[in-house]
Amino acid sequence: MADNKRVCCQPERGLVLRDVTLMAGSTCVLWGASLTVPLSGMTLLSGRNGAGKSTLLRAMLGLIPLQAGEILTHGLSPAQARQHIGYMPQSVTDAALLLPAVSHVRVAVDGVRWGLPLRLRSRREEADRLLALTGASAFAYRPLGLLSGGERQRVGLAQALAGKPDLLLLDEPLAALDQAGQERTVRLLRDLTENLGIGIVLTSHETEALSGAVTRVVQLADGGLHVRV
Repeated sequence: MADNKRVCCQPERGLVLRDVTLMAGSTCVLWGASLTVPLSGMTLLSGRNGAGKSTLLRAMLGLIPLQAGEILTHGLSPAQARQHIGYMPQSVTDAALLLPAVSHVRVAVDGVRWGLPLRLRSRREEADRLLALTGASAFAYRPLGLLSGGERQRVGLAQALAGKPDLLLLDEPLAALDQAGQERTVRLLRDLTENLGIGIVLTSHETEALSGAVTRVVQLADGGLHVRV
């Protein structure tokens, strides 16, 4: 069941862009773009290859500066919102490939907390819970470097869920999965939105796998954003 207290006490679960100009190198991703859209449920950020979808996700986290305008996520600036957001990049880390998958998740659990770290036992229990949630328990103790692309995606999703975020930003979470893996992942994402009240913004070219699961589509094209429900 959803944690009603947690959901009801949140500020408006929306994304607001005001006159945003955003560059990726010498390429203009957005030019004076404005948008207000709720972030409940699952939002698909679509656009052609190279349109700047990954750049926009990183700008929402404050990892890429804006050239003009502002972005607010749940009423917060990117720097303020970052602690409430879980992020999975398109390429899961290639660092420390000899460490088991569970170690990478434990580091994520500690990394999102302020003050003293969790006790070792608590950190292990939380990492095990997240890996079970994403269906990664079977390979939790295998070195990350020996995992398939799809298995690494599950570990990356477990890392993104560390800290119980209110919003997940997922960059191509279905890309490395076969059809069965895509279906399992979409079911998991729907469960996160419907039962835990976590909003999800994702990019994906696997639109068929997402059919019926997406709440809305935000299309990035020609320097602007356009919403389809």
